[in-house]
Amino acid sequence: MLSVFFLFFVVHLFYGQGSKYTGEYIKSPAIQHAHKNNIVIEGLEFTNSNPSLFGGRAISLWKCENVIIRNCKFTNVAWEAAILVENGLNVTITDCVFENVYQALRVEKSRGNVKFENNEVKNLVKGLHNGNGGGGVQIAESNGPGYSVSSNVFENLPGNTHTIDVIGVYHSNGTPDSPIMIKGNWIRGGGPLLNSGGIILGDVGGSYQIAEDNILVDPGQYGIQIAGGHNMTLRNNKVYAKQQPFTNVGLVLANWTQDQLGASYNIVVENNAINWISSSGAVGTAWISENMKAVVPNWRQASVRDASILSTILPEVIFGRATKPQDTPPDPPSNPPSNPNPPGTDNGGLPIVYIDKFNRICVNYSGETYYLTSVSISRDGKILVDQVIDRYHTVVNKKFGPGEYDVMVDYDGKIHNTKLVLK
Repeated sequence: MLSVFFLFFVVHLFYGQGSKYTGEYIKSPAIQHAHKNNIVIEGLEFTNSNPSLFGGRAISLWKCENVIIRNCKFTNVAWEAAILVENGLNVTITDCVFENVYQALRVEKSRGNVKFENNEVKNLVKGLHNGNGGGGVQIAESNGPGYSVSSNVFENLPGNTHTIDVIGVYHSNGTPDSPIMIKGNWIRGGGPLLNSGGIILGDVGGSYQIAEDNILVDPGQYGIQIAGGHNMTLRNNKVYAKQQPFTNVGLVLANWTQDQLGASYNIVVENNAINWISSSGAVGTAWISENMKAVVPNWRQASVRDASILSTILPEVIFGRATKPQDTPPDPPSNPPSNPNPPGTDNGGLPIVYIDKFNRICVNYSGETYYLTSVSISRDGKILVDQVIDRYHTVVNKKFGPGEYDVMVDYDGKIHNTKLVLK
């Protein structure tokens, strides 16, 4: 097992999308595993991919099972996908950051339960191996339950990006009880290719796919699309685009491969809010092909513009929010932290509770977290935070005022209490 334990904490109360990791990274060469199980890859940084090593990928997994990739950073990986999962089962990528990559994740011919959640991707670039536009995540020719691309952030800055589909599902099948889920992602920026776009389901068929609760701003030539297949759902998505040379239409419903794969059926399109201006300056809310009008009875309703949707549907800062405190961090306190053990030192197996240089409450715990492990922070008998701990390092990203706080860590069936004084 490859396991590098580093700083990580999930604070869903404050940050729903993107990575919550605020720790350091250890530089690493590219990694490749074949027919390996029960792997954790954590706290590593991959940069400047080498095409002569594993095709220029940072992490390659061939027929691996039960893999976790978390708290890693990928920079300047432009030859191939930063992470390739082929014939995989039970693979989770979470709290990772990708910058200037051709593709963050490519899943091929996999068997189920591959999840890409709470990650951040910035600037999808042209592939150096083929000159094609980059894509954030693609699930290709994969089948089974448990696929998820959810709660991620994708930001493509103008002049620094060259995208096709930010999220694409190609010739893949979920199950009736566990469809492929594309949920709660934030996408800003795309193009300038004329085939670029935000989210595409049913690319060359497939089935049991859902894209819901996603927010897209200026994602490319199109916004969201169903391109074929059956049992597809687009709902509760918000899509905005201003006029740009490559903008065409916000919503596309078509079956591009009907002659080869058959007619679509069980297509649901509901409660999407779209305000899209095409390259000509005309309103380009939706385009529905004739072969889809028969299977989407409410297609006229789907074509109605919602002028209330503006670029402000996304916050100004979407990338790197976990490392950007809400207020300017104070200078490090002149007195040492109340906790006598500096972070990372041995404390006899007990949790280490301390105040970091940004005046945040932190917990380090190197023991197993198979039992319910949590941190509770209270003041004057009132509980202010109660969060689960499932990693070595916890940063509580809640801003507390000056005063004395009681910090209780519940670990392995035991209780560890600490008093901290915030200046």
